[in-house]
Amino acid sequence: MIKKIAVFSCAAFLITCSNNTSDKSSAASTAKDTVKKTAGQPENELADFKFHTLVINIPSPFEIITLLPKSGVPFKGDLVNTTNNADKYTTSTKKALNYGSYIVDLVYLSSNERFSEVKNYFKISRTLAQSLDFVKTFDNIAGPARLEKNIDKKDTINKVIDEIYTQMDGYLRSNDRLLTATQILAGSWIESQYIAVSLLQDQTKNKENAILFQKVSEAGYSLDKLVQLLKEFENEKDFKRVIESLNKLSAIYKEYKINKGLYKDDKSEVVDKQFLTKLYIMLGDARNNVVDITL
Repeated sequence: MIKKIAVFSCAAFLITCSNNTSDKSSAASTAKDTVKKTAGQPENELADFKFHTLVINIPSPFEIITLLPKSGVPFKGDLVNTTNNADKYTTSTKKALNYGSYIVDLVYLSSNERFSEVKNYFKISRTLAQSLDFVKTFDNIAGPARLEKNIDKKDTINKVIDEIYTQMDGYLRSNDRLLTATQILAGSWIESQYIAVSLLQDQTKNKENAILFQKVSEAGYSLDKLVQLLKEFENEKDFKRVIESLNKLSAIYKEYKINKGLYKDDKSEVVDKQFLTKLYIMLGDARNNVVDITL
């Protein structure tokens, strides 16, 4: 079972601070593209507090993905972001958002034992990590030898991906790159929910998959937290479309709960087919703003 991000955050921070000095100096060289503060970037203390609160209080974006095959939901390969897009993401925002997207795709492929595709998605993820300037941290966790040895072991592969994800969080936060960390988080959250809701649309709720409907319902709570964090970055031009689409998605969750007579923070399961269709449409819009190479 993939563990929650919060479990690893503190350890990841300590490990990356002590073991990745070269990454820190390398990150400084790309400050103009990915680190530079703008008028729209928040004070580190406030945004970092919101980010820390968020990762403590929401599940890993991988959790619902690993539950899909366990719940008897058939694999659908066309849901993942095509690797043909990878070299067409040229801005730091697009690279970070889609690093988050591809990492989730990796877990989806691995959890469904599509090992022939896993290698390629690892390669794409590493390329993006390199262009975002944290490839040494990536390689420390998922070096070629470890990957080759465990490529057909989904539990090990998923553990490696989880380690990569959480240590990127610690590394980026410790190097004042909270904007990049937030973009990765947003991209991974959108991709995980898009895949899950796309698949649940065709499912009839039963004892085996009921947990998935529950997780989709609970995602409205984590989305509220994510939207609160994104307010700190609303003046980031390249990030604006994604933020706006998540605000619209959040409004759908709130409207539905109000109509059902539920309190704002009530996590009760409220998912039905009609609601899933609305979520699917809005998640498609949000996801398109992440993966589309023309936006």
